[in-house]
Amino acid sequence: MMNYEAIFKAAKHNERQTFRELFFRLHVKDQMDLFHALYPKNKRKIENFLSPSEFAKLFEWMTLDEQSELYEIFTASYISQLLSHMEGDNVVKLLNYLPDSDSNILLDLLPAEKRYIIEELLAFDPETAGSVMNKSFLVGKVEDTIKVTAERVRGLAQEVEMVYYIYVIDQAGKLNGVVSLRDLILHAQEQTLGEVMMTRLVSVDSSADQEEATKLLQDYDLVALPVINTAGKMLGIITVDDVMDIIVEETTEDFNEFAAISKSKQPVSSEETTWSIARARLPWIIILIFLGMISATLINSFEETLNEVVLLAAFIPIIMDSAGNVGTQSLAVAVRKITIGDNRKGESLGKVVWQEFLVGGILGAAAGMTLSLVVAIFYGNSLLAVIIGVSLWFTLSISTVVGSVIPILINKLKIDPAVASGPFITTINDTFGLMIYFSIATRLLHLL
Repeated sequence: MMNYEAIFKAAKHNERQTFRELFFRLHVKDQMDLFHALYPKNKRKIENFLSPSEFAKLFEWMTLDEQSELYEIFTASYISQLLSHMEGDNVVKLLNYLPDSDSNILLDLLPAEKRYIIEELLAFDPETAGSVMNKSFLVGKVEDTIKVTAERVRGLAQEVEMVYYIYVIDQAGKLNGVVSLRDLILHAQEQTLGEVMMTRLVSVDSSADQEEATKLLQDYDLVALPVINTAGKMLGIITVDDVMDIIVEETTEDFNEFAAISKSKQPVSSEETTWSIARARLPWIIILIFLGMISATLINSFEETLNEVVLLAAFIPIIMDSAGNVGTQSLAVAVRKITIGDNRKGESLGKVVWQEFLVGGILGAAAGMTLSLVVAIFYGNSLLAVIIGVSLWFTLSISTVVGSVIPILINKLKIDPAVASGPFITTINDTFGLMIYFSIATRLLHLL
């Protein structure tokens, strides 16, 4: 804290040299915390205190929200110089995040060579492997010796993001093999890359979905994954830190869909407004209102049954809540299995339905007997207890099937299973639960 106070004081009094000496004693994470604690007028002084190359390291640690906020504080010229010292994939993320007008300004200010690289990445469809790859990587040729390659790695280590792999390519740029940093240490210096390289390659096509690249990196426990085109030419790499960002992005997207929150098509602002939040959630809410009207209509159609035994209405919330809860649990498990790749390959849909029905039957039997016992004791009506218990048993059996099977069917149609949102499944199961409950009650009404 004493260092922080001294840095704040240096910034306030424009003591550039003191600021730099104290600032660079801090870890990058602490530098970022300190920067955010500066007053806006002192943040603007960073342009004079730190060079673009120095601040770029800190800038890459920031979230897209934080980076976009700096666009309002710093000049476009300074921001463009920051981008010229950043990895291409990180630059693309920020440019896609900003409004098109701001992105075009920054793109025009970039050096020609850097702009060419960024435009190449921007040409790929969003959320594909090509759009998130890094074009800075180490390459070698089959005839290169270990000694020559090691010297090249030392010379380029500061310019590339990933030094753990050297990709062996031919004259046409086609990927032939890969040599790890460990190979350079363990093998004789006279050996060639062709002799030590691994040819059982794992790569991803540039047009593949970014989730596919993420899964390959996880499955094969890689630090970086080569990205190639249809001709096998190497275009770039996706590193493990990129994968972490993708996982966060995809998980957020899936949770939004799971919770029935529409994905906004508008550029994201640095601060969400009340209207933007409401607009993102509104479409599904309207849809669910109309679906909920089915339940309301169903209850109305059994008005005579309710008039005969008013006590039946007291257990409607329990039936509906139980159906919704079980369905949401099954949905969460099913979506996770599909997302991590365990989507029951080789199993028929019939087998899945039967298995889930048995699971639901066990849950329903336990819940039904518990509720029946409570009703029999507190209300002294054994027949009502049987009706509620049997209804809950059937309802939970079907709800489990609905929650598990719908995302599997959606996935088979090549649609993101997360769109089978919790509220959607809950509404469907509410309808089934009410239908079962009132149907059984109506059939046995004369005995109540």
